[in-house]
Amino acid sequence: MNLEPFLQKKILVVDDMASIRDALIAILRRLGFVDIHQAVDGKMGWLKVQENALYEPFDIIFSDVMMPNCNGIEFLQLVRSHAAHQKTPILMVTAENEKDTIFGAIEAGASSYILKPFNVKIIEQKLFEILSKQAAQK
Repeated sequence: MNLEPFLQKKILVVDDMASIRDALIAILRRLGFVDIHQAVDGKMGWLKVQENALYEPFDIIFSDVMMPNCNGIEFLQLVRSHAAHQKTPILMVTAENEKDTIFGAIEAGASSYILKPFNVKIIEQKLFEILSKQAAQK
């Protein structure tokens, strides 16, 4: 899998657990991505999406499902309501016992999902699938 053509993408990671955010960001950096932003919950993520939408919208968003203030499904719906992000790849990050919730997320517009615990191979594979599909549609 060659992610080289996609490494300039701007990424947002939204998760209330710092350890999960840190792990995901470390994996993304290891894969070669450099423009990575983070938010501690859906509410802060939505603010970042709005702040960046006019100038340089995010190209990829990772969001936890279970978060305080604004959960991942609510965040997903807010992002999808914004014209700049109607087709942005959004990957939902969820624990195994939240699988049923993820089907709701897919129906609400999530591009895919990643089960915790994740690793470099899983992230690389999901990104390659989604970004290759997106590139082919352009």
